[in-house]
Amino acid sequence: MSTGLLIQKVSKVFKEKVVLHDIDLTVQRGEVVLLKGPNGSGKSTLVHLISGVYWLETGDIWLDGISLKEEPRRAKAAGTTAFQETLFDSLLSPLEALYIHTKFYGARWSRKQIQQILEEFGVSEPTRPIFQLSGGTKKKVELLKAQLIETPIYLFDEPFAGLDESSRKQVEEMLRTRKRQGKTILLVSHELGKLDFVDRTVYLEAGRIVLAESAKEVPKMLVEAIVKGWGEEYRAALEPYLLEVQKLEPTEEEIKGLLKSVGLDKLGKPIQVIRAEGTVAQELLKGLGGFVHTIPPQQASAFRTRLKLAGELSLAQATRLLEERGLEVLELRQV
Repeated sequence: MSTGLLIQKVSKVFKEKVVLHDIDLTVQRGEVVLLKGPNGSGKSTLVHLISGVYWLETGDIWLDGISLKEEPRRAKAAGTTAFQETLFDSLLSPLEALYIHTKFYGARWSRKQIQQILEEFGVSEPTRPIFQLSGGTKKKVELLKAQLIETPIYLFDEPFAGLDESSRKQVEEMLRTRKRQGKTILLVSHELGKLDFVDRTVYLEAGRIVLAESAKEVPKMLVEAIVKGWGEEYRAALEPYLLEVQKLEPTEEEIKGLLKSVGLDKLGKPIQVIRAEGTVAQELLKGLGGFVHTIPPQQASAFRTRLKLAGELSLAQATRLLEERGLEVLELRQV
């Protein structure tokens, strides 16, 4: 193996705070290195330095043998980065953003080909402005850079966050393919399980590379949360942590609120609910002098749900994990 990515004595300071301190790291060609560490340890800062988003002040980084300090333009062209948050112009559509990006790198993809790849990856509205897309869809657009662009080096910052199960499998296969092609890959991820394509793991703590045996991993915790807004579409996004989902009995106030939201009111009269399929339900209700009212899923999701989560996350991280997916956290505790 020969060196694909070489980082030597790299430090970074923001407003007199040392974020990275004397980082030395080598990733060989054909190797996948997983970079782990607690939030705030400097992982994303290192990715931004390697990709040239942040100015390199101390030390140097060689991408495919090219010095980032001496030849920044050539060095940056040797790597493709899938950032945690996309840096594409949010007014552009995914189709236009990726088309412009591929042209910049000299890749020969037509708009029609890119649109097909976007749709195969689950981006159903490739011409809609990026700022109108969900977080998971923005992530998919960002990740497709690594499929469309051929470079010696690939950087992935939390590539699985916010993805559904199908998209996650596609990204895993993308990583395996790039590894088989002999590419150099640095992967930042909080994944709990073992990723079969990872060759070794490096730990970053308080801005320093530490030995695996001395790394202070966030302790594994079992967390119970009571939330509102739960829907099955969230299951895949929480899959690494989610152990159990339990719908709670609605309270009297929740029932009243739901009935009121659909224009119904409890008048003290007994109500009988008959479950039947197709037109049978309509005919039965006609005979009883009633009618059918469909409750949208978003209104039904107003009831409370108990979730059990497990993994290397604090209570604050668990709260953020749930709220970032649009869930309202009512209670949260360690069990």
